[in-house]
Amino acid sequence: MTYTQGMMDKATVTLIHTGGTLGMAPGADSASLAPGPSLDRILEQVPELEQLAHLRLVVAFNRDSTTLEPEHIRTLARIIRDQAEASDGFVLIHGTDTMAYTASVLGFLLADLGKPVVLTGSQRPLAYIRTDARGNLVDAVTLATRGVAEVGICFGDHWLRGVASDKVSVHRYQAFASPNLPPLAELGLHVHLHAHAGVFPRQVPVSADCPLESALEVYTPFPGMPWRLPAPGTRGLLLQGFGAGNLPIGRADLRALLAHCRERELPVVISSQCPSGGVDLDTYELGCQARELGAISAGLHTRWAALAKLGLTLGAGGGLAEVRQAFAISWAGEPMP
Repeated sequence: MTYTQGMMDKATVTLIHTGGTLGMAPGADSASLAPGPSLDRILEQVPELEQLAHLRLVVAFNRDSTTLEPEHIRTLARIIRDQAEASDGFVLIHGTDTMAYTASVLGFLLADLGKPVVLTGSQRPLAYIRTDARGNLVDAVTLATRGVAEVGICFGDHWLRGVASDKVSVHRYQAFASPNLPPLAELGLHVHLHAHAGVFPRQVPVSADCPLESALEVYTPFPGMPWRLPAPGTRGLLLQGFGAGNLPIGRADLRALLAHCRERELPVVISSQCPSGGVDLDTYELGCQARELGAISAGLHTRWAALAKLGLTLGAGGGLAEVRQAFAISWAGEPMP
């Protein structure tokens, strides 16, 4: 469904609604939240948006973001590509739980779009009195009119590069952060765009129609954790190591896992459990041993950017060599060591 309102002399911004807290309503028990009706009346609820842009609303689907599958994210990429000629910018209304992953995938797939794609949502529904939804929508539409070619998350008082972002709070209005990259913009009395916004090399080696491989396994170690071999059909692994990428490499079961993956040329990428800083497998002897056993450093990639890059590389038909190369370069402005 597509709706149009506004004046033709303003920038044209396409709002794409996918669901999430912003549009939710109380559930049957009046306490929990469930997906509410679609936002085809959003301009009635936030009429000031009409002062900012000529608005078009596309309802892609209406789901809790935790239920999204890779095909939903690819659908969003196709909608944005299809609407690009008729739009100066995009606002993607999305649930917060998987927003960082969607922003990472779209950040890679749409790096060459040349137009702003602003993801936003809220911690409380638009229908509530004390809600952050109204401010986030106004800020997101404002950013979408500025012509900065970025895929980013607008939440609270920051706009963050999507491929560098993660959700950091379930209750604060400043729910997202990009620990290894300064914000693209700060939003207060004025919109302050930083010099690095929209400035990065764009060299994504996969097609915008690339499938997203999801036959991946993620391991988050803890002291004493038993290490099992990946299930049959697994295409790649992400190990969320301690600190700079350390793992209990002296354990026989972990060494057996790494040897198994090396023999089968399954890529094993190591990211960090720490939100700030990243992996450097040369820092400690344990990291050096993991690298010698074939592990690949995720460097400063967030867990979501690492999963997105791994999934897209494998989905494009790549293997171990292509994954190793992918994590050695920046595709879409993700921070690198």
